[in-house]
Amino acid sequence: MKIKKIIIFFLLTSLSAPAWGQGVGKIRGKIVDGDNGEAVFGATIVVRSIKKFAKSDFDGAYDLELPLGTHEVEFQMLGYSPQKRSVTVTAGKPQVVNITFGLQTLETVDVKGRALNDAEAALLSLQKKSSAVSDGISKEAIKKSPDSSAGEVVRRVTGITLVGGKFVFVRGLGERYSNTELNDTLVPSTEPDKRVVALDIFPSGVLKNVRIIKTFIPELPAEFSGGLVKIETQEYPEEKQLSVSVGAGGNYNTTGHKFMNMNQGNMLGGVNSNQHNPLADSGNKGLVFEPGSIFGGIPPEITQTGPALYNQKWTPNSGPAPFDKNFSLNYGDTFKIGSTSRLGILVGTTYNRNFRFREESSRTYQASQISELTPAGTRLIQQQKQDADLYIEERNWGNNLNLAYEITKGQQIFMKTLFSQQGEGVVRNSVGQDNINSADFKSLTTQYTSSRVFHNTFGGDHALNWFGDRAHKFDWRINFAQAVREQPDLQQQVWRKSFSDPNPLNYTRLGNNPDASRFFSDSVDNSRTAKFNYEIPFDQWSGLKSTIKLGSYTLERDKNFRFHEYGQKTNLPIPALEFYPIPGEIYSNPLLFQQNTYTFSERQVESNAYDAFQRLQAYYSQVELPILPKLKILFGARYEDSYQKVRTFVTKDVNNPAFIVDYGCGVRNEDVRIALVKNNACDPTNNGIGELRTRDTLPSFNLNWEFKDNQILRVAATQTLTRPDLRELSPFGFTPYFGANRIFGNSDLRRSYIHNYDIRYEYYLTSSDYIGVGAFFKQISSPIEMIGQPVAGSISQRFTYLNAEQGIIRGVEFDFRKAITDRIRFETNMFLIQSRVDVISWEQYIGAKMGVLDPLSKAAAYNPTNLSRPLQGQSPFVFNVKLDFHLDEKKRHNLGFYYNYFGDRLYSVGANGLPDAYERAVGLTDVVFTTKRGDHLEFKVAAQNIFDTRYRVYQKNELTGEKELFLSYRTGVSYSFQATYKL
Repeated sequence: MKIKKIIIFFLLTSLSAPAWGQGVGKIRGKIVDGDNGEAVFGATIVVRSIKKFAKSDFDGAYDLELPLGTHEVEFQMLGYSPQKRSVTVTAGKPQVVNITFGLQTLETVDVKGRALNDAEAALLSLQKKSSAVSDGISKEAIKKSPDSSAGEVVRRVTGITLVGGKFVFVRGLGERYSNTELNDTLVPSTEPDKRVVALDIFPSGVLKNVRIIKTFIPELPAEFSGGLVKIETQEYPEEKQLSVSVGAGGNYNTTGHKFMNMNQGNMLGGVNSNQHNPLADSGNKGLVFEPGSIFGGIPPEITQTGPALYNQKWTPNSGPAPFDKNFSLNYGDTFKIGSTSRLGILVGTTYNRNFRFREESSRTYQASQISELTPAGTRLIQQQKQDADLYIEERNWGNNLNLAYEITKGQQIFMKTLFSQQGEGVVRNSVGQDNINSADFKSLTTQYTSSRVFHNTFGGDHALNWFGDRAHKFDWRINFAQAVREQPDLQQQVWRKSFSDPNPLNYTRLGNNPDASRFFSDSVDNSRTAKFNYEIPFDQWSGLKSTIKLGSYTLERDKNFRFHEYGQKTNLPIPALEFYPIPGEIYSNPLLFQQNTYTFSERQVESNAYDAFQRLQAYYSQVELPILPKLKILFGARYEDSYQKVRTFVTKDVNNPAFIVDYGCGVRNEDVRIALVKNNACDPTNNGIGELRTRDTLPSFNLNWEFKDNQILRVAATQTLTRPDLRELSPFGFTPYFGANRIFGNSDLRRSYIHNYDIRYEYYLTSSDYIGVGAFFKQISSPIEMIGQPVAGSISQRFTYLNAEQGIIRGVEFDFRKAITDRIRFETNMFLIQSRVDVISWEQYIGAKMGVLDPLSKAAAYNPTNLSRPLQGQSPFVFNVKLDFHLDEKKRHNLGFYYNYFGDRLYSVGANGLPDAYERAVGLTDVVFTTKRGDHLEFKVAAQNIFDTRYRVYQKNELTGEKELFLSYRTGVSYSFQATYKL
């Protein structure tokens, strides 16, 4: 009998369990303030009939379990009128009920199903309530697009141009005028020659939103004028989430065709152990591996063993290019801990591997001028011609881990970690003409670059309701970030023959740098930041809600760069080994060095290292003050105290303190500096020391007037700045391949000061439809610009940075997003910009040309062709068009067309009488098709650059009026397929 009772009990339990599970549902949502759009913390959600209640958290979010059926739910908060909703809770997924306090609401709402949050609408709502002018692109839009990296994503935002496939120009301003933050903290750069963060290192799969803040408010870093790029990674979900994506693709010019590579790097984009430099990794950083003499140094019999320590591979592999591949996995969930706490987690990984081939043609010229005082009548004489085949293999691996612990409502701490690694292998096989040395040449350059970013932020958001009805808000962020760039074993081989040699096979090795050279470089950029913000709410006249916000920001950054270059020279003529195409595996055989046929040596004739650091302490205060219910102003100021120092040196001197100078000339007066140089107290590069200390107070005023419902007029007047990058303060230069230009830093750079003026009209037609029209004006004092320097006897040009006199930028923007019908959605944005930079004064230019200025003066060292010109990289006209077609009523099958266009833009600054080089206008067309199968399976098919647009850069021959080729290439049509399964 007991056994029967137990069996009956378990049967009844099993049968009734589904009914019990179906008897409980849940409502959730967000509560916001209708006046300012801010989340309402501490609101009470109560169902009196069953005596159940909940509280909204720091983000205004709440959730409450309720029995199935219809309930009257009350939403209460001191200082707001209470609201009641009649909510029908059904079985299945939670019902979403969002509440806006301060606005008239309906008394009854019957919720039949789950209201899906529209990510695009949410981002537009964030833009609407922002005190600053901003634009952005949401996670939802990113998923629909054919883009695979953050760089490709951002180029579709109003006022954005993408240069080089990864560098963002905001409102036509170059990379130095923008800043990048990841999860509200600084991202260091992996680029050795640029201050900008290369956005192609962030896979689109880890992104939540990308926002561009275009007007400065004191809580933001002051070092931007074009904009602040804010990248946000995905947050943990409210309930369990699991998705897996796999995909493949290719390129019409590459896939299945001949492809060359060196099999460098590991599968995840890192560096293999056999790629490291064994001589530099020996532990003695000051050791130079060059043969000594009776007076000291390394014995030649030891240096001659050096080649045996390296990988002996010089010739690339060749075979058909495989298909592209991509994969991603994401998991997230929230776990309740006790009655008031919960733990959220999101972990994800994404991986892309792509293969690309392109044919590239380039030309460089000398200028034959009738007069140095005018470019009129200038004739271009070709000094170099080069046609190259480029084989590019890229691996991109991104990982993110977000943890958040809600201690109780309004008290949350979190950790956000991102690790992204990119490996890029390039084989450059080129033929060309060196008209200066009257020789044809062939060159083969193989290189591999591994870039990785580790970014970890630990922080907290806290609501403190100790001081009244409205909670004070305190948030903090502590961040460590590291950007590492390794370029191991860049190999160059060069052969040439004289124009006068009739035999087309008589190419022999160049025999000196950079032929048979091995180049190793690495840079490490570390940054540590701490941010603290405290927000105090207060009520003013008529009950209007205002806030005062105070905060501090501390940055410590250090960056180190090293390179080592090794070469070989022949001791005995061996013609058989010098002819093309004898590969490096033969003429660099270690046995030949043991026999002293060749001499192996490290090359250190110029600076090859720099150490740099920056310390920044900032404080700010701002007040957000409604004058009327629909008119508010935000004003305040930010104070920044910055110190930067760069020391450039030759690594062989690190063990000899006499050669490591730690101080520069320390003067700004040009006459005093020249006198110090002449008396050998200082050298022209300031002893390799770049040092800059600035203290700036930067005011900000923003006005936002909602003069009609959902129509806002924004006006802003702000002051910002931009400092030279640490690399730009270093008089270091390098050329990446034979015939390429060289860029050197300048230790005398100063910071630029910028006055910004903005006005914009915004009309929010619906939650997702929008019209925006804006205009802006910027005046820059002492803008930092790249200019040319005199150079003779070389097929390469030489460039450096200087502070120009002033720059002026003016432009207008337009943004339109509208659902034309239930099935068609149309979006477009565009901007027009005019810019002008005055490089140096006419008096300085004439003085330098006439020999009036001292040859050691800075102005005499510069030789710009044009004293005034547009900003480099700035397009006067850019627009995007997007058309979405929903092929069924439920919008499960969608077809999207994307078009991105930029007008002619300055590509390279003219020098030594040469005209500026301009990149011709380019329009790119992409197509993407997405479809859903049930609730779990999604497919996406995309084609990019479907018309295989040619990129072309030209220089104008003033004498003939012809536009001479400077650079030309095509990237080919790319296509991809992706399948995603969601739990």
